[in-house]
Amino acid sequence: MDLQLGQRAKVADLVPNGQRFTLEVAIEAPRMVLDFACFGLDATGQLADERYMVFFNQPRSPCGGVALTTNQASGHGGGNAASFAIALDQLPASIERLTLTAALDGAGAMSRIGRGQVRVLDGGQERACFAFSGADFSAERALMLLEFYRKNGVWRAGALGQGFNGGLAALVEHFGGSVAAETPAAKPPQASEPAPIPRAPSSSAPPATPAVNLSKITLEKTGSTVSLEKQDNANFGEILINLKWRPVAAGAQKKGFFGSLMGGGKTDLDVGCLFEMNNSLKSAVQALGDTFGNYHQPPYIKLDADDRTGSSSEGENLRINGQYWSHLRRVLIYAFIYEGAPNWAEADAVIHIRTPGQPEIEVRLDSHRNDRPMCAIALLENHNGAVKITKRVEYFRGHKDMDEAYHWGLDWVRGRKD
Repeated sequence: MDLQLGQRAKVADLVPNGQRFTLEVAIEAPRMVLDFACFGLDATGQLADERYMVFFNQPRSPCGGVALTTNQASGHGGGNAASFAIALDQLPASIERLTLTAALDGAGAMSRIGRGQVRVLDGGQERACFAFSGADFSAERALMLLEFYRKNGVWRAGALGQGFNGGLAALVEHFGGSVAAETPAAKPPQASEPAPIPRAPSSSAPPATPAVNLSKITLEKTGSTVSLEKQDNANFGEILINLKWRPVAAGAQKKGFFGSLMGGGKTDLDVGCLFEMNNSLKSAVQALGDTFGNYHQPPYIKLDADDRTGSSSEGENLRINGQYWSHLRRVLIYAFIYEGAPNWAEADAVIHIRTPGQPEIEVRLDSHRNDRPMCAIALLENHNGAVKITKRVEYFRGHKDMDEAYHWGLDWVRGRKD
C-alpha cells in the first residue's frame, strides 16, 4: 500500500499479524545530518515517561516494544537512514501512540532535503510506503512522519508528513518533555584538552516533566578526546562499541534511491580491540581466530558476533563490562577489512560508543587510506577511573604494524575465520 499524505489504515491491513514490523526511514539530505526518533506517547499525546523516547541516546524502550536497530548518518554523502523494530504487543497500556520523527542536527531546512520514504516491513517484505520530498516543506527543521495509535482497542497507522518549527529539543518540549540541562563544560571537545560529559543537575525531587538528555558528541579530528566520568561514584554500566558500515562491494557504484546504504555487498569489515589490563595481561578480542572474549571474566570484553556482509541491522558490537573498568588500563578499538579490497570511502564506517546515563560518542572513519586494510579507530584509557576516549583513525598494513605503533608487544601469526 502506498500511503498518501493524511491517509489512515488499520495496522492489521498492512501487516498480517498486526503487531510486529520494522519501520525503515531513508532521506536524501546532502551535507546535512538528521536525527531520527520514535516517541511513545500517552492518551493525551504527551511523553509521560522519558524512557519511551527512542533515539540515538536511548536506542530501546524499557519494554522492548520499540528499538532503534540502525542509525546511519552520512550527511556529506547525502544519506540519512534509520530502522526501528516495533512490537506493539509489548507496549504497556499507558502507551497509546507512537510518532516517528526526523530532526536536523545543525544548519539547514527541510525544504533542502531530496526524496524521503518510510517503509513498513514485515520479515523484510515491504507492506506499505509513505513517500515525501523537500518540496512538501519550507523552513521547518523537524518532521513528524508517521504515527501509530490505538482507537477502540485497534492499532491504526497515519501518514502525517507534517513540518515542525524547531529541532529535536523543540519536539521533546512539544510532546510534554524537557531537555536535561547541560553544564558549561559540554562544549565541543578540543584535541588539546578532554571535555567532561554533560549531566543533568541532580535533585532529590522528581522533575515536573520528563527530562531527556539529547547530548551527542562527535569527535571530529584525530587526537580529539572526551572523558566519561562516573556518576555519583557508581560503576559504569555496559560500554557498548557499535560498528556499522555501508555494505558495498569494492568498486561498486551507488544504485537508485539510497541503494548503496541499504543494499548488499561483499566487503567484510570486522571490529576488534587490543586490550591491556592492570595486571599487564595483553591480548586481542576479534572474530579472526575466534577470540571473542568474555564479558563476566577477564578481559571483561565480549564481541557479540561476526557480521560478514554489513547487512545486519545491529552491525557488530563490542561490549565492555563497565563494572570491571577499574581492571582495564587501555583498549584500542580497530576495524579491518578481512575480505574485499580496501575501500574505506565507500564503506563509510562509523562507531558509536554508548554508556547508560552518558551522551553517545560518535567516531567516523574518515581521512581514508584505501591502500591499507587496518584502521585504529579510538583509544579508551583508564584515566583516574574515568574512560578517556581519543579519536585515532590511523590506517595500517595489518595487525602487526598497528601493534608496533601503539607499543602493545604481541606476537602475531596468520589466522582465518572458520
